[in-house]
Amino acid sequence: MITDIISLIFILPGAFMVFSAAVGTARFNSTLARVHAITKPQTTGLVLFMIGTIIRVTTAEDFGVHEKGDIGIMILLVLFALMTNPVTGQRLGRIARREGLYGEDGQLTRNDRPASYHPKRINPNKPTETERPAG
Repeated sequence: MITDIISLIFILPGAFMVFSAAVGTARFNSTLARVHAITKPQTTGLVLFMIGTIIRVTTAEDFGVHEKGDIGIMILLVLFALMTNPVTGQRLGRIARREGLYGEDGQLTRNDRPASYHPKRINPNKPTETERPAG
């Protein structure tokens, strides 16, 4: 009974965080807000959910060899999520900044605005060779 309560203390906030990540992804307007909603609460929610599940499984009366394999898979799942989610969030944020996919100008602060010129991107304000007057 006590271990069920302890596992619920981890499972319920974890499930709420994963649910809030899904809602945030659907409701937020800008790319960076969506990346934040996907990476941070979802990773934390997954870790909490797996800790609660491991507590629940290991304290069950019929805990055996097969459940030990399940716990190993859960630990691997958490490790892979902890390794890949921050990298994915960083890459998505970097691509969004490089491509100017942050959102509308009215939603951005001065620090969020992408650079006006990037050497590998065509500058839309600069006339091309064909538009320049000869001379």
